[in-house]
Amino acid sequence: MLRELEDACVISRARLISRVMTNIFDEELRPFGLVSSQHTLLGSIMRMGVATRAEVGRANCLDRSTLTRNLKLMLDAGWIEEVPDKVQGRQRPLRLSKAGEDLLFSSMPAWRAGQERASKLLGQAGLSAIKTVADDIPRD
Repeated sequence: MLRELEDACVISRARLISRVMTNIFDEELRPFGLVSSQHTLLGSIMRMGVATRAEVGRANCLDRSTLTRNLKLMLDAGWIEEVPDKVQGRQRPLRLSKAGEDLLFSSMPAWRAGQERASKLLGQAGLSAIKTVADDIPRD
């Protein structure tokens, strides 16, 4: 059983890759006061334009509590804002604020540095495998 866990455990290997990649990007983004999960959410919200919390969560495969915690920090920092004229019932759609857009654009060189470091570590085959798997994950 132990040999099976060591040799074939998909989750332990995926989590190892995730931790290493997260550490690389967190280190690069630290001077901007960002962590990689926040940078990813900024990019996602920018791409979506105006989106509800549920839409942001689905697009990023995040559970509600993790998403709520991250969005609260980003709202408090002024990087995202609620869109009052789009409120419908309990839904309070979000968008990037000007400060969030500026932060996203100014942090791109650090993100690119993280991309370069991650690419060197993973190699072309690793990058290709990660992209293929990620592209096939349903996000609806």
